[in-house]
Amino acid sequence: MIIGSGQLAKVFDGFVNNETLIFASGVSNSSCINKDQFEREKMLLLKMIEKHSNKKFVYFSSCALSAPGYPKNAYYNHKKSMERILKDNQGQYYIFRLPQLFGDLINHKTLINYIYNSILQENAFTVYDHAYRYVIEMNDVRDIVNTYLKYHEAGIVIDLANPYSYRVLDIVHIFERLLNKKAKYQVIEKNDRYTLDLTQMLNFTSKHDLKLEFGSDYLLMKLKEKILSPNG
Repeated sequence: MIIGSGQLAKVFDGFVNNETLIFASGVSNSSCINKDQFEREKMLLLKMIEKHSNKKFVYFSSCALSAPGYPKNAYYNHKKSMERILKDNQGQYYIFRLPQLFGDLINHKTLINYIYNSILQENAFTVYDHAYRYVIEMNDVRDIVNTYLKYHEAGIVIDLANPYSYRVLDIVHIFERLLNKKAKYQVIEKNDRYTLDLTQMLNFTSKHDLKLEFGSDYLLMKLKEKILSPNG
């Protein structure tokens, strides 16, 4: 059972498991400050827990919660609250904390899509000089989640990410290279990064022989497929 209609929910199309509910209808924009959106997600989550208390729950949170010293805005505090609701009310949970997601590159409010569309449309934007981000492609999220559901007991909180942390300015350069187009941006001096310990996930995916192609070339190779392949 899949709750949600966005891109992350859609990668689970065809998921058939009557014992599991995939909750992919939450707030996904980390800049969100809209209390109504937070409340909508909270009420929907509580409704689904009450209605499907016998099911295993998959919930998507944020990797930033795994970094104690990283500043927490309204979005991160909201995600922390949603995790607590699951832990207190639904024992059979799988909480997957995600970094910057990317899938198709059109009309989605993510950092990677924002950079892509800004360059494509020749819009000016700003970049923090010392900002770094972990990333993961949505199809890889699906494959890892399905493997955890198959082989791991419920009651876990786990970070899913490519272990290489990209400088945001380097993400801009990757797009410039793939699009053969110069970006219009202003660099602002600011630090914005955190560090993840992804040992648990890497050991698990290695044990179950998942071919994820993680590493420093991961983002370039994934974006190259999306931009330069015949199917886009």
